[in-house]
Amino acid sequence: MEATFSELFAPFAQHNDEKKFSFVTLFCFRKLHALFASWKSWMEDGPPIDTESLNDGRALVEREQRKGDVISPTRAVMTLSKSMFNAGCFSLPYAWKLGGLWVSFVMSFVICGFNWYGNHILVRSSQHLARKSERSALDYGHFAKKVCDYSDIRFLRNNSKAVMYVVNITILFYQLGMCSVAILFISDNMVNLVGEHLGSTHQERMIVAATIALVLVACTNMFTEIRVISFFALVSAIFFMLGLLVIMQFTIRQPSQWRELPASTNFTGTIMMIGMVMYAFEGQTMILPIENKLEHPEYFLATFGVLPTTMVICGAFMTALGFYGYTGFGDKIAATITTNVPKEGLYSTVNVFLMIQTLLGHSVALYVVFDMFYNGFRRKFLARFPNTPKIAVDKGFRLFWVFLTYLMAIGIPQLEIMIPLVGVTSGTLCALVYPPLFEMITFWTDWKGLLTYRQRVLKISWNCFVICLGIFAIVAGVYSNIVAIVASFKQPEP
Repeated sequence: MEATFSELFAPFAQHNDEKKFSFVTLFCFRKLHALFASWKSWMEDGPPIDTESLNDGRALVEREQRKGDVISPTRAVMTLSKSMFNAGCFSLPYAWKLGGLWVSFVMSFVICGFNWYGNHILVRSSQHLARKSERSALDYGHFAKKVCDYSDIRFLRNNSKAVMYVVNITILFYQLGMCSVAILFISDNMVNLVGEHLGSTHQERMIVAATIALVLVACTNMFTEIRVISFFALVSAIFFMLGLLVIMQFTIRQPSQWRELPASTNFTGTIMMIGMVMYAFEGQTMILPIENKLEHPEYFLATFGVLPTTMVICGAFMTALGFYGYTGFGDKIAATITTNVPKEGLYSTVNVFLMIQTLLGHSVALYVVFDMFYNGFRRKFLARFPNTPKIAVDKGFRLFWVFLTYLMAIGIPQLEIMIPLVGVTSGTLCALVYPPLFEMITFWTDWKGLLTYRQRVLKISWNCFVICLGIFAIVAGVYSNIVAIVASFKQPEP
């Protein structure tokens, strides 16, 4: 397999510095080779049994099989990967420009690791409370409520619904931001291809393109089952990989500029880079919906299960895209790398491929909103208007949220500003603040009885450090983005 990878990328390496190529590409693909070999063995023999006796949730997840609208581990990996491989990925080279080459390189792995940790403890805590409350699964909002309901702190027990509402609003803002960015991404690429036929000014072209995207996105959001959504994710991933391969081969063949590029920049640029990379891992809110629909829930956190496989794949490819994109185009890198690719010949299909994958990915991201809010909305709406057809309630609910993402897209048509703003606020809360906080509340009593004093202090200290890091990223990111937004308003319209 390693020889195959080397032969495949040998023509590209000839056009670049060999050390740079081997440093990133061989590292990523050798790790992927080892992962897939282990994953194949895991899929054939089943996940390994966790022999640790610590009662932190792992021992409470017994082998079980869910029925109904469920998906396999392979489809779960595909769906979760697709939720991360989205519009934000193509802004990673621009993010590396903001943060500097080597600072961005290191921070990409650090951010991937923190996201992995947050997602892991989130699922572990959710599975623990689902088992404890005798439920098959919990979405993010109800998980937050159960955390408070089973807490020893009276204030949390008395305000569990308020905590659930806060978490739901955070996720709602995050998902709507991602979906509006998806419409912006489609519109931006549509303008890049046929903008001269859509209007005279850039703003008019973006509005027309976003309106066309609205019609297409509304059609893909009319389906309800996760099995259909996972199929959309599969098709979307195929188009994503086709577009990514074309972009990568063009980028790798550019003269390397890595020696001339700055290793670091300034505080504002670094914070904005962190926000954009955080946004690239935009699958935080899809973690529990996918785990809840997994046929065998114990496969999610296994050594070579759904989450580890997804994080390694996404981390490797995102780092490679950011590295090669920035070193290939340098200071000329655009807010999205797709605009640096030529429009003629084969390269004109890249925009089409990526628009299709983003179109289908919009339904994957908005599925979280439907999954969290639809049942409650339907129950209350039909209680007030009992004669309303259920299909009208379902489709009307979906069209409302799709149209709202459209309004957000045309109201804030600044892709390079909106991405880090969403990433450093709701994305950071869902990835670095809520999971460690909820884990400490969930397992506080268990840790007292099962851990030594030193082990307990280490766990609590590490979680508090992650929370403080997340809060710092939010505060600094909001400040940096306000500065960028103010600066953007001072620039004349193109």
